[in-house]
Amino acid sequence: MSINSSSNLKKIFKLDNKITYLNHGSYGACPKPVFDDYIKWQNALENQPVSFFSNDLYVYLERSRKHLGAFVNCKSDDIIFVPNPTYGVANVINNITINSGENVLTTNLEYGSCDRMWFYHSKKNDYKYINSKITLPVFDEDSFCDEFWSFANAKTKYIFISHITSSTGMILPIPKLVKEAKRRGIKTIIDGAHVPAHIELDIKTLDPDYYIGACHKWLCSPKGVSFLYVKKDLQKNIQPQVMSWGWGEEYDEFKSSTQHKTKSRFLNIFQWQGTRDMSAFLSVPKAIEFQKKYDWDQVRERCKKMIVDTRNEITLITDLPKICPDNFLGQMATILFPTKDHVKLKESLFEKNIEIPTYHQNGYTAFRISIQGYNSDSDIQYFLDTLKVLL
Repeated sequence: MSINSSSNLKKIFKLDNKITYLNHGSYGACPKPVFDDYIKWQNALENQPVSFFSNDLYVYLERSRKHLGAFVNCKSDDIIFVPNPTYGVANVINNITINSGENVLTTNLEYGSCDRMWFYHSKKNDYKYINSKITLPVFDEDSFCDEFWSFANAKTKYIFISHITSSTGMILPIPKLVKEAKRRGIKTIIDGAHVPAHIELDIKTLDPDYYIGACHKWLCSPKGVSFLYVKKDLQKNIQPQVMSWGWGEEYDEFKSSTQHKTKSRFLNIFQWQGTRDMSAFLSVPKAIEFQKKYDWDQVRERCKKMIVDTRNEITLITDLPKICPDNFLGQMATILFPTKDHVKLKESLFEKNIEIPTYHQNGYTAFRISIQGYNSDSDIQYFLDTLKVLL
C-alpha cells in the first residue's frame, strides 16, 4: 500500500471517522503532524509571551513567508499573512481608488462575503460593481472569456474574479483573463481562496496586481491562515485595516517608536496589528513539508480522477447536464440534483453521516462535492448508494 493511499492518510487527519466528509472545500482539514506543530507554537508563545512577541515572532514569520513564497513562486516580501481571504480582499478594496462613473467587473459566481463588500464600497463611492452574467453550462475557456469581457467597457478599471469559484468548483481561465486585462490597461484582483495546493500557483508567471489565497483549505494548515500578495509597485501607499506598531515610519513622530523594522514598509505596517495568536501562520512550512512527504501531486491526480468519475456516474443516474467540461475541475465539482428542497437534501445526507453542502439557485438544486487525500473509493460508493436511495 502506498504512503499516500486514502486509508493511510485518513488515519493522520483529525476528522471524525463516523462522518463521510465530502466538504473539504469549506474549511479544509488539518492533519495531525501539522496540528501538532501548531500546538508547539502555541506552547512556545505561552511559555515566554514577552520574548515570543517581542523578538522571536518576527524571525518565525519571515521563515514562514519564505517557505510560502517559494511554494507560490513570489518574493516573500510581497506577501503578508491575513486570517482569511475575506480579510485579504477587504484590504484591497479599501486601498484602491475608483472614481464616480468607473466600474469593477466581476462575475455572478463570486463568494458572497466579497460580493457584499464590493456592493457596499461601490454604493459608498458612487461607482458600478458589474456582474458579468456567466451562462451555465460553460462550454470552454474561450467562450467563458468572451462572455466575461462582453460586460467590460472603457470605464472598467479593475476586474475582481475567483480563480476557483466556491459555488461551482470551476477552475476559471485566469491566465487568459489576466493577460487580456493587461492588454486593456485594467488592474487584476484575483480571489484564489481555493487555489494553493489545489492547482499549481505561479504568481510570478501569472503576474496579477493583487492575489489572495488561503492555506487552511487545500494546503491543510490550521484554520485562520491566508495571504495577500500585492505587486511591488502598488505597495507604496497601501494602508492596513488597523494601524499599529510598525506603521508611520515615514513620519518623524513615529520613527523612534517603530519596532522590528524590516526593509519593507509593506511588511512593517501589516505584521503587527495588535495582540493575536499567530501560531497558525508559523505552521505553514510544516503543512508544505507534509504534502511533500506524502507526494501530494499524486494525491491530487487521484482525487481529480475521482471527481470526474463521480460526476460522470451521478449525471448518468440523474440525466441532468454538467455545468462545465472536465478540464474545468480540480478536486471539487458542483452537480445538479433533481429535487426542489436543498435543505431537506442536506439534512437527509447528514442523517446518513455524509457532510456535503447543497444549494438552490435559478430553479436548480445542486450539491458540491470535494475530494481530498483522505477520501476513499468506499466513501464515494457509499455516497452514490445513498443518492440512489434518495432518488
